[in-house]
Amino acid sequence: MKQLTLFIATMLLTTWAAGQEVKTSNEKVSFSHGSFDAIVVTIPYANKDVVEKELKSEMKDWGGKYNSSKGEYTAKEAKMKAMGEKYFDGYAKIIENGSEIKVAFAVDLGGAYLNHNEHKEQHKEIESRAKKFGQSAAKESVNGMIELETKTLKKLTGEKEDLLKDIEDSKKDIEDYKKKIADAEQKIKDDEAATQKKEGEIGTQTTKLGEVQELLKKIK
Repeated sequence: MKQLTLFIATMLLTTWAAGQEVKTSNEKVSFSHGSFDAIVVTIPYANKDVVEKELKSEMKDWGGKYNSSKGEYTAKEAKMKAMGEKYFDGYAKIIENGSEIKVAFAVDLGGAYLNHNEHKEQHKEIESRAKKFGQSAAKESVNGMIELETKTLKKLTGEKEDLLKDIEDSKKDIEDYKKKIADAEQKIKDDEAATQKKEGEIGTQTTKLGEVQELLKKIK
């Protein structure tokens, strides 16, 4: 089963690596408190439940006061060495468009929101984190797919094994039936031979009976 799991994992991850890249972009995104510059990461093969779990963990790692409400995740008074000495507020939200899932990250530096033109180094740090987050969420989503497909494959393999067992049982039944048929055929032959013998004995006995009956006629 480990080999089957590794096979599925290789197929899925090879497909992912070949054609699906975690991408980031800079966009204006609407949050509950306004529209702001944000780093948006596109997550291939994303499972929303997995993304939500990973996003919760990511925002907690920012070191601020974590909270989530109405689909938005916040880290107030967060602090990172790469972001400088000042505290900042981080905001994130999941954006769904059909089967595509993106996550937007916006950062309030205190008076200005993070953007790639004015805060190059800080923007680079958050963008890097966003991409790593996207890669982690994508991989965990694929791992979930692998687990699901492995369970399905295991179930199908078990069903096949049950069918093979049924075939072997049926073959054994056939052999048993063949033996019973052969035994019955032999018994018919034996009984037929015994019947013929018995007919001879009946004929002999009939003759004897006739002879005895003739004795009765001779008595005067």
